[in-house]
Amino acid sequence: MDPLASLGLGLLALVAALINGAVGYGFSSIVTPIAILWYSNKVLNPALVIVEVAVNSTLLFRERRYIRQTWARARPLVSTLFPGVLLGTIGLAYLAVNDVKVIVYATLLPLVLFQLVGFYRPLKNERRGGMAIGPGIGFLYALTTISGPPLALFLRNQGMSKNEFRCTIAQIRVAESSLTLATYFVFSTLFGSNLITLPSLSLLPILVIPVLIGIPVGTLLLRAVSPEFFRRFVMSVDAILVSYGLSRVLVSLKWVSNEVAYLAFAAAFAVIAGLSWFSLRAVNQTTEPPGELEPPEPPARWTPGEPAGPS
Repeated sequence: MDPLASLGLGLLALVAALINGAVGYGFSSIVTPIAILWYSNKVLNPALVIVEVAVNSTLLFRERRYIRQTWARARPLVSTLFPGVLLGTIGLAYLAVNDVKVIVYATLLPLVLFQLVGFYRPLKNERRGGMAIGPGIGFLYALTTISGPPLALFLRNQGMSKNEFRCTIAQIRVAESSLTLATYFVFSTLFGSNLITLPSLSLLPILVIPVLIGIPVGTLLLRAVSPEFFRRFVMSVDAILVSYGLSRVLVSLKWVSNEVAYLAFAAAFAVIAGLSWFSLRAVNQTTEPPGELEPPEPPARWTPGEPAGPS
């Protein structure tokens, strides 16, 4: 195992854990675009999925008070995950490594940019929308371990409080990570796909230790800054990382020359930097966006014998 790659993965996992603890998602969408420059998805995905089963279960336990009131919103998506998980596992097992990388970057970049510019458009029929995107979410997660950005884009538009949002996304991610891990295990055991191997398991200590440190610290971190400002800043950095990764994999596939790839990345960097500047300036650091508003305080109850208003 390359010591520099291990160190880089550990630092990357720490940053991703801080972000995941703060906003409730983002671990794999931060780790994967960079880590697949060092490791193949077949090696990286199983380790990330094992870690995310534990991380998402912990986040769900933290928001367990809201399970009853949010399960009806999570259920349509959870119930339709499996067909996508199955197809994504087949793709991971049999697609070429660089083909998977192109899918990772090409899918992630527009989703990150939507969140960067603060795109909001609530769906009128949330149940039907959840059932429609469920297979796609399952496919993306099993193939790339990335589902946070599309899930967040869907759920943050639906008028939830912070805790309801975190609980709902945790329920979905516990389901998708558990289903994916089980499917990886079946494919490795019955079909010899080698998805759960010693190289994958050897990454677990590098990922687990930063998670144990980063998740609690990230939870405290968000109290000191505007959640929307923090989220958009993270998305701007993520967009730059994804653009760089896409430029590198296009060179690996020999679709473009090294010079063209660097020029394309420089242009993408300039566009993303400009969008980030205007987006971050537009954020009112004292106001949450739609879908993340704290529920209003209930009105004080009047007790007989007390004055009905200020004296």
